[in-house]
Amino acid sequence: MRQCRQIQQLLSTFRAVVSRLIIFVVVVCNLLMIFTSSPTPMATASPGDSVMLAQTLQPSEASKKTDEAIIQDVDGTTLIREYISKARKGSISSVFTIFFLTLGPLKIVPIFVSLTANADDTLRKKMAFRGFWISTLVVMLISLVGIEIVDKYGIPISALMMAAGIVLFLVSLGIIMTQYGSAAPPPSSPENPSLDLVVTPLIFPTILTPYGIAIVMLIMSILKKVIGHEVLVLGLLMVIMVLNLLSMLYARQILKVLKPSILKVVGLVLGMVQLSLGITWIFTAIRMEVLVIRSLLTS
Repeated sequence: MRQCRQIQQLLSTFRAVVSRLIIFVVVVCNLLMIFTSSPTPMATASPGDSVMLAQTLQPSEASKKTDEAIIQDVDGTTLIREYISKARKGSISSVFTIFFLTLGPLKIVPIFVSLTANADDTLRKKMAFRGFWISTLVVMLISLVGIEIVDKYGIPISALMMAAGIVLFLVSLGIIMTQYGSAAPPPSSPENPSLDLVVTPLIFPTILTPYGIAIVMLIMSILKKVIGHEVLVLGLLMVIMVLNLLSMLYARQILKVLKPSILKVVGLVLGMVQLSLGITWIFTAIRMEVLVIRSLLTS
């Protein structure tokens, strides 16, 4: 027990150090670009540079134009054009992996089996369908409202990618490092299960985790700027919710084939993928900010 507490304290300290290190890297990169970049004549500035300058001076008014210029301007920076091209090609698989790990059925199956251990088949189906419809409506509503909030405050795409990358990094790091701490006790099975268990603890926080909701809002806003619409993300969310429904309806059969230890291994593998995606997004956001500073120095 003492060793487990020490490991948990070490993990908390490590997370804090990593968060501060990320902030330090962003600041250092910006300072290096300020002091090392050589200014060029104003005639060499591209149309995208002038738009990014307007974004820096008036972020609340020019953020949409800046993001559109970053995405659409053929005379803009090569780095951003190449990234947007890659993002359009690989966004479906990347976003699906993230949603599957943060909102998917891996964490739902063992908890649903425990909650419905003393329930009959009719009650299990009612709980599964009610949990599906409520969680789907909530996550869709949060996604659409989140886009409007982000657009209202004029948050640029680089800031969104940085925020999403940090959240992905910390969440996946916690998932990976939990194997070194004390195992969480299995949830107790209620003697008289009812539909009251659907909202809590089935939907909140099992199906819709706090970090999962945050990731949905960020990714919806990012892909709307990159791809131009949010239908793709809503479709992926719907696929994940349907998988959650199927996993609840066939939870007992799934656990007979896939033991909890196997589900844990699959979660760790996907956690490593998510960790890599988070780091990639963080460094891409840093490179975008460096380009904005370079555009200021060349204007």
